[in-house]
Amino acid sequence: MHILGFHAGKHDSGACLFEDQTLLAFIKEERLNRIKNAGGQFELAAVDEVCSIAGIDRKKIDVVVFSHGIFPKKCNKLINHSPLSYYLNCKGFFRNFRHSLSGRDRLFRSFSLYRKNLQLQINDIVDEPVLKAAMGLRPDCRIEYIGHHFSHIAAAVKYTDWQEKALYISADGGGDGAFYSAYYLNDGKLECLLGTLESTRFVPQNSGASMGLAYARITELAGFRKNRHEGKITGLAAFGKPVAAEKIAAHFFINQEGCVDSEFKNEKALYAYLNDLYKTMSREDAAASIQGALEKVIIDWITFLRKGRDVKYIALSGGVFANVLLNQKISELPGIQGVFVVPPMGDEGLPLGNVAAYLLKKEGISGLKRELLRTVYYGREYTGAQLIEEAERQGFAIRHFHDVASATAELLAQHKIGALFSARMEMGPRALGARSILANPDKRGINDSLNRRLERTEFMPFAPYVLDCDAEQVFFISQSQRLPCRYMTITVNTRKDFADKIQAVVHVDGTARPQIIERCDNPLYYDILRKFRDLTGIPCLVNTSFNAHEEPIINKPEEALRALAHDRIDFLICDEGLMAKDVNIFKRLEQH
Repeated sequence: MHILGFHAGKHDSGACLFEDQTLLAFIKEERLNRIKNAGGQFELAAVDEVCSIAGIDRKKIDVVVFSHGIFPKKCNKLINHSPLSYYLNCKGFFRNFRHSLSGRDRLFRSFSLYRKNLQLQINDIVDEPVLKAAMGLRPDCRIEYIGHHFSHIAAAVKYTDWQEKALYISADGGGDGAFYSAYYLNDGKLECLLGTLESTRFVPQNSGASMGLAYARITELAGFRKNRHEGKITGLAAFGKPVAAEKIAAHFFINQEGCVDSEFKNEKALYAYLNDLYKTMSREDAAASIQGALEKVIIDWITFLRKGRDVKYIALSGGVFANVLLNQKISELPGIQGVFVVPPMGDEGLPLGNVAAYLLKKEGISGLKRELLRTVYYGREYTGAQLIEEAERQGFAIRHFHDVASATAELLAQHKIGALFSARMEMGPRALGARSILANPDKRGINDSLNRRLERTEFMPFAPYVLDCDAEQVFFISQSQRLPCRYMTITVNTRKDFADKIQAVVHVDGTARPQIIERCDNPLYYDILRKFRDLTGIPCLVNTSFNAHEEPIINKPEEALRALAHDRIDFLICDEGLMAKDVNIFKRLEQH
């Protein structure tokens, strides 16, 4: 049985494909259309991409699991099949004609209608036969719908193997009228503490209590884009003082339902308060203050949820938990033995969560195939030979080395900047060795020089990756932190003996955001660092995402070569050899 997970939202749309309970492919729409955080449309190239990766077409799809997202208006039952349809269509004729001239699709947001009448089910709104025809699906293809936060939770449930004493929580800037949910797994039962176990129903929450929205608002006030640049605020926080953290947090509390609530009645009131507060602080202090407030509010919430429950494990999902500093604070709570952060933690992870939620609903917790997420490489596979062939066509200098890893390590030791293009692209916002830029971390100046080449304005140092056998020697990594370190979703403290040796990847506060790599995950990526460590004595390399500022992470060979042509990097690496714009880069290697 082939199951398609589908999310078409205002931002971060994408798709994934399962065969029974096994994930085959995952792709975010932005990686295909090259529009950062792509959303706002229903027709997704990601659908055909995941089908192609799996070797099937749309007619082979047995189930499609949707979020409450964007649908074509022709699939809207309430307009097309109601007594008001003639009036509504006439009223909207000129607007829709204008939209058609401008190329804008006639779309509607299913949740907007769903919210107006809580007695409706989502299939009372969406005309499924029309929807199936529009998508090129079989008439007997099953259609399912999953609530936003239950989707976030289900992804975490599927990709953890904890059997008891596990708390699953989600928090974000909002989805289906909610901002928080919480579930407790114990003795084989998943108990809903906040939210709903039904796949489509929702319980409205106070938008004025959303720490996700509060963080996004400070992001905007600081001159950045919400839903995209919150990580800049996390980095900027290290340079400021949390002068208003307690003041902000004092407006938030935990209500009788166990949900974060606030004195602000809605997001408009929340924004007005933050707007006034921001005027009294520097940008750095504002960043530190919202970071401190976020940590206090979420930790208070988790502490409340743990009362009366023996919680040893915590799984985190939703955009709030892209915040690696917050995740570290959670991992350090007393009694916590394990933490997991869903790698595609934000809305881009909804396709994955949608299918997981459908399987959970269908099979139950006992029938769900639960497993640790051993790999994140689920994009289309491009071979080194394909990259080399395209490089030859474009006239780049190419060298085939017997030991690619050693040649790469030599160049990195010379402070050249390389980029690894390896097999299948990662899912999630982090580059984890398939589409990664690599550099020597021994000098802090690499941050400025590389950011200039990539046209980035970043405040946090780059992230390191480290071999599994070296991780505890370089960083203080507790048992609870090791799993999220596989996916670079948490910060940890750096040991003083190594802080000066890897200056480019250590934050002002002495933390770093490492990726722990095992050789079975990505042999070439592992061997490059092993050779570099043996050559230089430095046990880490810089790993930053292979993209320029405001560009999605690269996907195809031609995109990798474009970065090389534009001097974003000095050389390109694949398992077949090395490529460069300037042949002189190889001279020293050839002399050896």
